[in-house]
Amino acid sequence: MGQSGWDEMLAEFRALGGTADNICLREGPFGRGLFPVDPARPVAVHIPDNLLIATADTRFENCAFRVAPDARIGARERAFLEAYENGFSWGGGGQAETERVFEQAQALPPELRAQLQSEYHCGDWFKEPTDALVQEMFIAARCIRYRDRNVVMPIVEFANHGAGATYLTLNGIAIQGTFPGEVLIRYASFDPHGMFMIFGFAAEQPQAFSIALGGKVGPNPVRIGRDLGNLSPTAQYWVPQHVMEGGTAKLQFLMIGNRQFPRLCKSVFYKIMREAGLSGYEEAFDTIRHANRLHFLSLLAALETVEGPMALSLRRMARFQLQAMSYCYGAAEI
Repeated sequence: MGQSGWDEMLAEFRALGGTADNICLREGPFGRGLFPVDPARPVAVHIPDNLLIATADTRFENCAFRVAPDARIGARERAFLEAYENGFSWGGGGQAETERVFEQAQALPPELRAQLQSEYHCGDWFKEPTDALVQEMFIAARCIRYRDRNVVMPIVEFANHGAGATYLTLNGIAIQGTFPGEVLIRYASFDPHGMFMIFGFAAEQPQAFSIALGGKVGPNPVRIGRDLGNLSPTAQYWVPQHVMEGGTAKLQFLMIGNRQFPRLCKSVFYKIMREAGLSGYEEAFDTIRHANRLHFLSLLAALETVEGPMALSLRRMARFQLQAMSYCYGAAEI
């Protein structure tokens, strides 16, 4: 749709309680994105609760986006969301953008695609791209956790990923600030590996988390998970939930690199192990980082002779992951 269609959509969005100040949609270095109309003025976008629907209430019928019949939403809001998705988001290029990632993945050799799923855990991009899977990945890349549920976020979704501003989620979903160029938002606190799994692109991130691992600290079993779904976007470093079950220490995740706080990676692990009454954790932490380095070096080796945009994106992701992991040295008392 053209400028008049965009203006009409924003007018209805505002009539339903939304805020959309000083924004336009146009092509940039990352594809479609939000830009300030006047870079000297602040941007403000706010999605009220009545326009936030749970991902569980999304449907696709004959390749068109629909809100579930039993969703608790007003008729005018339902009409707006369906028209928005089919005219601007899913139907305005989002479907094609998602399918393009799958097409790039399908260009890889079948054996490598199988490895990328089962061994390197790079996400569902390397499965056969059914309509249902394309739709699922489209929604997953355009939702946010809000009040204990995942919701889709109209208009805000057009802001591409970049360092700096974060989503505001106190009362609805909002982005605001002054942007000299494109409006860029930090999507999540995942590491480069996690960003690729969800969004299908390589992104530099200031932190790295371990792959899922099992091993021992001294004689005691330890299991490192990779549950990153509830990372606070406003935190600067993260302490995992952890329990002792049947003599096994279980960690929700483990930070193994942090550009801003490189001395806290070891310190967090050491503190958890001390409180669990375990010893030998210094060598165990080094072993965990070694296993992670080997994992991503092995991925780079598997991609060494492969060409194409997906191979390039995967190589960049692995490099960004190793780069983020390198910010781990020394230890600080916590």
